[in-house]
Amino acid sequence: MRSPVPPGHGWIPIAYGALDVSGSADFADGAEVLVLPTRPGEALCLVGEGSALWRRLITSAPAAPASFTSDENAVLAHLSDLGLVAMAASHPAQVTDLRPPTLSSPLHELVYALVARVAAHRGIACVFTKGPALRLQGLREREHSGDVDLWCDPARVGELADALVPWGWDPAPDPWRGTSIHHTATLTPRRWGCEIDVHRRFPGLVLDDERAFALVLRDAVSVRFAAVDVLVPAPATHAVLAALHAVRPVIGAGPRTPGASASARGFLSRADGSVARARELGAVPVLREELEPLAEPGSLDADAAGTPRDWEWRQQPDHVRAYWMAMRAVSWPVRVRLVLRFVWPPDDVALASARHAGHAATTPRRARWIRLRRGIRDWVRRRR
Repeated sequence: MRSPVPPGHGWIPIAYGALDVSGSADFADGAEVLVLPTRPGEALCLVGEGSALWRRLITSAPAAPASFTSDENAVLAHLSDLGLVAMAASHPAQVTDLRPPTLSSPLHELVYALVARVAAHRGIACVFTKGPALRLQGLREREHSGDVDLWCDPARVGELADALVPWGWDPAPDPWRGTSIHHTATLTPRRWGCEIDVHRRFPGLVLDDERAFALVLRDAVSVRFAAVDVLVPAPATHAVLAALHAVRPVIGAGPRTPGASASARGFLSRADGSVARARELGAVPVLREELEPLAEPGSLDADAAGTPRDWEWRQQPDHVRAYWMAMRAVSWPVRVRLVLRFVWPPDDVALASARHAGHAATTPRRARWIRLRRGIRDWVRRRR
């Protein structure tokens, strides 16, 4: 016998992301709603009666079971098993509207919604950076990036990365694992089409991680992706972060190029207030050359002090010197462990390093020797 429904309770549509794809050329005829269940798994496409009932709930939830036929309640019970409806008075993942995709890639849009839901479920503050939000804010022409970037509470980067593993991502091999030296935890997809980069900071700012994130979060704005509100930096903030990324040094690549500077100036010039925000975020030491045409003469002098994070070591001519300089930020015991890890890395790091260098190493041991020889050769060449 079915348990009585408490007063005020009823069927509610829930999802970690939902899009109206009816009539879309990217989907088969009959496809109606692309939806991501609240339980780890892949996106589903609702069709027919299931789609009709789910759409009906969006405007009538919570809907009493008595307002449905027995066959309809059976369909809703199946959707409940899938994690797409709930019997409740309200739900944190309730879907209240359904719109066509904002982005040209619906699956990419679902990833934004998914990560935002996973973070919110654990109370982890996060702001999505770069990517299509830059285009939506009029800061660049190109819509997509190859991955999804977000900046979250620096103390909870590992927690959020671990929470995304059941949803189809794995931590990328990382020799800095367990330290705060690297600014990003990268997750590689098992079944989704894009990586996720969870940032603890943005290279180039002089502020500490917590203060910088608090300033970005303070005036973040909301955009709606796949029926979920996600936060992105305010335009002026986003312009500064994009400019920093444009001029970020790459180990062994040499000085900043005119093209990189031009790209950074373009971002900064398209957002009102970018100069003031660069001052507040501590980005003037890195971006002074690009900011000066937008600022009053001499007005940046007082903001030019400070040491930009993750900058000097990235300007080094080879990885040996770069990594040794980066390690200065940690204690000697941690430094020793990192040196040993770089000389003779874990299996996953060794194999990933070999692949990145274009070597077809078949075993971790062979990959380690290849990596060690390459590091010594590069260092000797630079010394000459």
